[in-house]
Amino acid sequence: MHLVQYKKLLCLPLLLFASYVTANDAESDKLQFSGFATIGAVYSDSEHHGYRKNVGSAGAVYSGEVDFKQHSLLGLQADWSIASGFDAVYQGVLRDLPEPSLDRYTTLAFLRYEVNTNWTVRLGRTAPDLFLLTEYRDVDFSYIWATAPNEVYGIIPYRSIDGIDVSYQQRGLGGVFKAKLFTGSSEAEISASTIVEEIKIEDIIGLSLSFDHFNWLVQAKHSQVTIANEPESNTFAIDIINTVPDFLWPNSEIFSESLLMTGEKVDYSSVSAQYQWQNWLASAELSRITSDSEVIPKISSGYAALSYQVNAHQFYSIYAFTDSDTYVFDEPGVNEVVLEELIHGVTGLMNFYSANQHTISLGWRWDITNYMASSVQWNYTKVEETGSILWLNKSEHNEVEKVNTFLLNLSMVF
Repeated sequence: MHLVQYKKLLCLPLLLFASYVTANDAESDKLQFSGFATIGAVYSDSEHHGYRKNVGSAGAVYSGEVDFKQHSLLGLQADWSIASGFDAVYQGVLRDLPEPSLDRYTTLAFLRYEVNTNWTVRLGRTAPDLFLLTEYRDVDFSYIWATAPNEVYGIIPYRSIDGIDVSYQQRGLGGVFKAKLFTGSSEAEISASTIVEEIKIEDIIGLSLSFDHFNWLVQAKHSQVTIANEPESNTFAIDIINTVPDFLWPNSEIFSESLLMTGEKVDYSSVSAQYQWQNWLASAELSRITSDSEVIPKISSGYAALSYQVNAHQFYSIYAFTDSDTYVFDEPGVNEVVLEELIHGVTGLMNFYSANQHTISLGWRWDITNYMASSVQWNYTKVEETGSILWLNKSEHNEVEKVNTFLLNLSMVF
């Protein structure tokens, strides 16, 4: 099914909501509204690496700036119980986006059918089941930190997929085992300092396995996608390379073809765990990105977090990292003196998706009420050379740098 067809299906929950409200006000208890919000301030001390929450953000926070756009958001959700075992969900999240539209603000819009206590089917727009925090990635109130570690959560710009998923759960061994199979398509923006690229993916197929046992949880997930369009920056580079004569770059057309991304497969795998013991909460997540594309490097990311609760206060620390291959131009027979500028551009393109950094975080969360909390967090990040995709860089600053980032959030649910 094509992406356009999926988007037409997304209108169905909205139409159902509208018809229900106008036709049956007497049973308004079947239609419930809820929401969540975050007011977030960010300060960072780098003049070159601009802090951003994820690679889709076209804005960033540089030294001397206090930003309220990166983490502030407002989410509204409607849940409609249509019949026994059959409901519809719509969720919209207002946030700063590079290409704002109703489609981009819509994060969830699906019909759900609970076949029985074991099987559930959802059709429409759902969250891609990639992370430990998949189901509440945007609800800052639901987790302790001021923000989920960028090294894992910031590198994936896709917040929803349009398609179908099937879940199965079964009690056993003192806990609950759950398996989910999902498929669909998606699109999102990836931003650089001078360009915003829309990257579409299709033929998504994913499997999520989890086991929840009282005070601990383990998960394993794997998904594969196909890149559905060619980024403009790739097309631009290919066109230039194809104009280079053979005496300056022999077989340049072979290299330019290797830059094509359309039709290439990308795999995402992760394992995660969480354990709670008395006042302590420990969590960890490891992920791996691999691809057939020459432009997308192998990326390994992860974090380990520990928190301790004292009454309404939680104190926590996080160590996070991301590591990827770095491309060095070594094509044979190329006149590197004449083509120095082009080689520099090609190297930048091949390293665009590289992510190499380590972050240590310390933070404090205060549960002000049952529905409101504040979080203060300090990040100390060492950004390695040619590994700064998670940041927005002024000019072409690819040197090693140590960056301090301070975050202050007020989050709530209602």
